[in-house]
Amino acid sequence: MLDPLTSSCTLRLCGVPGFEGRTNDVIYCKPRVKSNELKAVVYFGGDIQDFPESMEMHQDHKKYSSWNLDNTAAHLSSRFADSHVLIVRPFRIGFKTFSCYDNFVPSSDCGVPEHTPTHHALQHLECLLKSISAKLKMLMPSEPPLSCNNELVQNWKSEPHLDEATITLVGFSKGCVVLNQFLYEFHYMKTLTPDDTTMMRLVSNITDMYWLEGGHAGVKNTWITSRSLLETLTRLNIRIHVHVTPYQICDKRRPWIRKEEKTFSNMLKRLGAPIERVFHFENHPTDLSIHFEVLSVFKTPQL
Repeated sequence: MLDPLTSSCTLRLCGVPGFEGRTNDVIYCKPRVKSNELKAVVYFGGDIQDFPESMEMHQDHKKYSSWNLDNTAAHLSSRFADSHVLIVRPFRIGFKTFSCYDNFVPSSDCGVPEHTPTHHALQHLECLLKSISAKLKMLMPSEPPLSCNNELVQNWKSEPHLDEATITLVGFSKGCVVLNQFLYEFHYMKTLTPDDTTMMRLVSNITDMYWLEGGHAGVKNTWITSRSLLETLTRLNIRIHVHVTPYQICDKRRPWIRKEEKTFSNMLKRLGAPIERVFHFENHPTDLSIHFEVLSVFKTPQL
């Protein structure tokens, strides 16, 4: 279980403009410690994860409210202490439950992705990073939140250019559909439009991608199994981190998840990609609590 939000400096940025009129709400946390390198962690959450006040009002979701987006932001800020942390809220939450990342990938009412060669997801991410940087520049002259400790206060007014940062992408559960769409767009950029270099700086700044318990309500493409897409990912030399639990890959009602994840991980290993795979809570039942608990136990880089 995540600790309640306490001493972290967080900002809730609503309606951050992105690519061609798209907007997303974003929760921002400034680095807790100084670093010589500008780093950003961008997180895409799962179904039912929302602002705490929304989860508390839902009869079924309130028992999982400790996993709200504010607490997740604070938790990731403590785990990636030298990084700017950005929690991207889904554009819509279908039936007050299903995270739908329409701004990154076309999605059904329940958030099932309809992947395309390009939905300008990378452009949208870059625009969000630029817009957040501009918003922070306007906000920083004001006083920092009272909850900030002295070290955070000293660093509060430094001006980030997040579109120039090295980027770690983290997808949890439904949020992994965004990472999967990025794989389609990596391939589109590198093989179908090789002369278009507009996104190369952003893509070259992506150092790590975390797939945490990938899953959605569809019956395919929970994990990417296309060899050509995975070959393109391998050539980018991005570090790949796969963390799974029995909740997803041992669910007998959804056997395709286990099969696809095995293909994804094994093919990347055979292709020589820098991939690590961790199976957490291997002997536990397929319970929703261990699904969320992967957020607490997945390994992060040491400073």
